[in-house]
Amino acid sequence: MTAHTGMRPGPRPILEQLRQEDRDAKATYRSDYGPPQLTAQGWSPPPFEYDYITTPDECHEHADAAGSDDGWIKNHYAFCRIMKGEKGDRICVLNQCVTVKSTFRVTILGFGSERDRAVRFVTFVDDIVSNTPALKEATFLKLDLECTALVNGDECTEDPRQPTDLEKSLAEWERVPAYATRFTSTAPALTPENPNRLGYMDFWSRATARVIGLPNSRPQTKDSPPQKVRYDTVNYLNLNGNNAAIFSRVKAVMHIPVSRPEFAAMTESAAHYRLAQQSPQLTIPRIDGKTIPGAVNGEALTRWYFNNTNQNRAEAVKACVAEWGAGYAEGGKYQCDEYPFNTTHQGAARGDGRFSVSRISGPDNEAAGTWLGAWYSYDRILDSDAFHVDPTP
Repeated sequence: MTAHTGMRPGPRPILEQLRQEDRDAKATYRSDYGPPQLTAQGWSPPPFEYDYITTPDECHEHADAAGSDDGWIKNHYAFCRIMKGEKGDRICVLNQCVTVKSTFRVTILGFGSERDRAVRFVTFVDDIVSNTPALKEATFLKLDLECTALVNGDECTEDPRQPTDLEKSLAEWERVPAYATRFTSTAPALTPENPNRLGYMDFWSRATARVIGLPNSRPQTKDSPPQKVRYDTVNYLNLNGNNAAIFSRVKAVMHIPVSRPEFAAMTESAAHYRLAQQSPQLTIPRIDGKTIPGAVNGEALTRWYFNNTNQNRAEAVKACVAEWGAGYAEGGKYQCDEYPFNTTHQGAARGDGRFSVSRISGPDNEAAGTWLGAWYSYDRILDSDAFHVDPTP
């Protein structure tokens, strides 16, 4: 196994640098939640369910991503990585030389939380092959899940009940192929510089293989590249817990699958978003050469929560009144829909005209608003987090 360090080089980054790394992420994911439900009290959000990577096989089905430097982030709560290793030694006796070698695969599954500042990992070893029968008993593999606190100093507190490292012979790994590890973080004080009470840790896996009883055999070590966990404690994601731990170096995509019949209530909203992204020159207000952000392959949107007093909404309503008159709502039948959303930094109040308004039915607009709020909460989209919108059917 070739060796390289898993720890990030250079000085420890500041909080804003870590957040910018997340906003600059190239990888994306789409969540799959159900539609909002209409009740006597109005629209209610869909239930939340974790979409974890529950088996190594699912990780192996995405081997290209899982074997990359970043690993595969299925969503904010689900991560996996694949490491392949080998331990080889050349033995020479009376000018006769042979190579004894074992190969193996390590799969690490990561589980975030929308309730606790805690992250859990399960590490598996399989695909063990040795070219000498006795080698599986003589080759010992030590696995260690390493971490580094990046902001507050306590973001990778180990759970003593679930050790970070374990060493066994390859034969023992075949018999019992997995072990679990858990890290926690204490919420820091609320400050103007850290209103989301964020913490970050880097984590990486280290594999060390050695052969006992073989003269001149030296241990071989391999580290994976680092990946990140973000912790937060906030009170404005009101559909799940105040604390969370997520795999943050990925960009979330809000997909509105209106081709599915159960999402028909949001058809007008999705059509508006799609028109704004694909044909911005046809949208209101009419501005030649206008572009509108948010599409998957374009400029991202960023959530705006702190100090948002509906400035975007006020400007969007002005545009609706200018186009359809002060009575555009027709007694509540219609509402003024805006894209980018009122809850983004890229909305109408930015003053560059790169937005769109549309007069759509009130129930459709309210269903889409309920779903957007649920998506923010379920996917842990905090103030200033980047995301994209995919309104394609």
